[in-house]
Amino acid sequence: MDVLEIVTAHAGWPEVRPVHADLADPGSVTELVSLFSRATVEGVRKRRVLAGVERFCFFVGYPRSGHTLVGSLLNAHDEIVMAHELDVLRYVGLGLRRNQLFSLLLERDRVFAAVGNRWSGYDYTVPGQYQGDFTRLRVIGDKRAASATNRLAEHPELLGRLGRAVGVPVQIIHVVRNPFDNIATMARRRQADLAYVIERYSRLGSIVEGIRDRVAPEGFLDVRYEAFADRPEQVLAELCRFLGVEPSESYVRDCAAVVTSGTSRSRDGCTWSLEDRRAVENLIARRPVLAGYTFTDEH
Repeated sequence: MDVLEIVTAHAGWPEVRPVHADLADPGSVTELVSLFSRATVEGVRKRRVLAGVERFCFFVGYPRSGHTLVGSLLNAHDEIVMAHELDVLRYVGLGLRRNQLFSLLLERDRVFAAVGNRWSGYDYTVPGQYQGDFTRLRVIGDKRAASATNRLAEHPELLGRLGRAVGVPVQIIHVVRNPFDNIATMARRRQADLAYVIERYSRLGSIVEGIRDRVAPEGFLDVRYEAFADRPEQVLAELCRFLGVEPSESYVRDCAAVVTSGTSRSRDGCTWSLEDRRAVENLIARRPVLAGYTFTDEH
């Protein structure tokens, strides 16, 4: 199968969405062929740099859970490139290989830095650190949690294909926040009914648990966003060690400086029926990773 056949067969995959013009996903066959060709050329040109990659990382989980901030701060490390919202599993499904995938991630990182590391009205810049750049590339990855989760639900074989394509250990990060806040934020952003969003959140959670069951414990890390916001230095150090790199004092300090302590109680902006609250309490009870979260948490 040649590149035109590959992209034609997969051009209709979901989750292709318009964003900032420079970050828009390629949708047409022409755009995909151009991307494939560019990735091939850049993969060859950067092969020496890419040869040093030791680990690959991606995120799974839910929209509006804090993945973007966590990914952006990891991306500020001088040995990590954590690209913003590439949707790497889409390109694994298209048949791209290691250096083609890695070159797309580098390009995405460069473009996101060029537009000021801004997304959904937030600025994710870490002054003095390495967003859009690196000194030695040891870890590379992608932050597009909900899309990755949905793709693995529809095409579970992509997890194995990803591992074979990149040829290095694959590490998965799963960020959770209080489900009442996470669901409320999702509902507000989508202008959707709470019951609908609760069902969507529950479905994503079930998919995440299925993914967890398929990987070794050392390849999957849960992060509570509330702990990250309260103790960014400690949690960032744990994340770096999970990825096999060391966090320098200046890196941890500069990243912690852009993290706002505490989290917003988005749940207070919604009207919760007794049925909605019980539905969330039931899904919390079913998932150990959510243990301890309640509607009355201070955060």
